[in-house]
Amino acid sequence: MARTPFLTPSTIADAALRLGDREGGEAMTMRRIAGELGCDPMALYRHFPDRMALLDAVADLALTAVPSPDPALPWDERLRRVADDIRAAALAHPGIAGHVAARPPLAEQGQRIGAGVFAALGDAGLAPAEATRAAQALVATIAAGLAMAVRAGTRDARWHQVSDVLGGLPSAPPGGELHTVGSEEQFSYTVRLLVAGIRAEAAGSA
Repeated sequence: MARTPFLTPSTIADAALRLGDREGGEAMTMRRIAGELGCDPMALYRHFPDRMALLDAVADLALTAVPSPDPALPWDERLRRVADDIRAAALAHPGIAGHVAARPPLAEQGQRIGAGVFAALGDAGLAPAEATRAAQALVATIAAGLAMAVRAGTRDARWHQVSDVLGGLPSAPPGGELHTVGSEEQFSYTVRLLVAGIRAEAAGSA
């Protein structure tokens, strides 16, 4: 096992992310991460107070691939893209994707992306207080969609049960219109609805 000559928060988070990519989220224990680095587990606690704090750093690292929202784009396109990019970046690292959904990152990458989101909401015409609420709604939408993608993603027996129930309701659309739980299509549709709501809110407060 190659031994790490020194540890930093970034080298620890990077090793944990690699471990999670390879073996899943349950493998990312302090002991296993220390083994990945060739150090004593107690050495990790000099940089992180507990495992949750370390996983927060790993989740933030997973969002490095998310581009900053481009201010040259229309505000609504920026929001849709950032939502899609966060989902894609998290799912590219399945070991930490569930943690991203449960605890949206607040460190360097989360702050960078968040600044772009608030700029887009300002360009939409929302006052700061409304922009804060809209940003919270966007984060909740991304988190919920990501959590569903981690847990599901197939048309299983439950999907067919829901489809059958919908098909029996008066004036209900055909069951074939039901998106697969956790699918990209379901997620994109939900984000579009949220963005439409933000647009209506901004128009109502103008």
